Amino acid sequence: MIKALTIDLWETLIEDRDSNEIDRDKKRAKFIIEELKLNEDKIDEIMHFFTDLTEAFKHPSPENSWSILPEDQVKMLLENYLKVPYTGSQFEKIVEYYKTIILENPPVLTEQSIPKVLMRLSKRYTLALISNTGRTPGSVLLNILEIYGIRDYFSHFVFSDEIRARKPDPRVFEHARNLLNLEKEAIVHIGDSFNLDFMGAKSYGFNAILYAKGKDNVQVEPYIRSFEELESILDEKFN
Repeated sequence: MIKALTIDLWETLIEDRDSNEIDRDKKRAKFIIEELKLNEDKIDEIMHFFTDLTEAFKHPSPENSWSILPEDQVKMLLENYLKVPYTGSQFEKIVEYYKTIILENPPVLTEQSIPKVLMRLSKRYTLALISNTGRTPGSVLLNILEIYGIRDYFSHFVFSDEIRARKPDPRVFEHARNLLNLEKEAIVHIGDSFNLDFMGAKSYGFNAILYAKGKDNVQVEPYIRSFEELESILDEKFN
């Protein structure tokens, strides 16, 4: 009997449209240049850093552990890419802007029906959110959940910046299981990434459903293309 669901955040519940993240990175770069009084041509080095950072997100590993915390990301940028001096006050201002710029142009729900579906699911299962974080920490992402009125449907939150581990690291799913205080077999994880979510959860021992919105030729079962299908799939496959 399934008693709890763990649900991924990015590209499962929320997503950026168009070039939102690129626009945010440009604003981050401009803020850093102004705060540290750097030449405008430094923007190319900063944007190169963001390209490398995105690649690090795609390949979680001990070598890329610097990418887990926004503070470590900023430190890597200032010391290893820009190689510029900075004060403690400047560092704090840059980190704060770096982490919260997302609130000026937040991501959107992947589906407008998500609040209603989560409301129904929360009456049948305990819900936990599991999210790899990037430039934005979990403490700020909670504000995004508030914007769309879905935060209160979740009983637990697991953010990679808070536990210092990223999916598909089994420690992430272990942390969620401990919060839920359930056997692995009583939990289903839902997420969009085959490697991070589907295989990460199954390798740990959770059940898993792939969120395959907009994907062709899905090669795994079970999967959903819309959250509207989730309740019936749970009943059909697991209950």
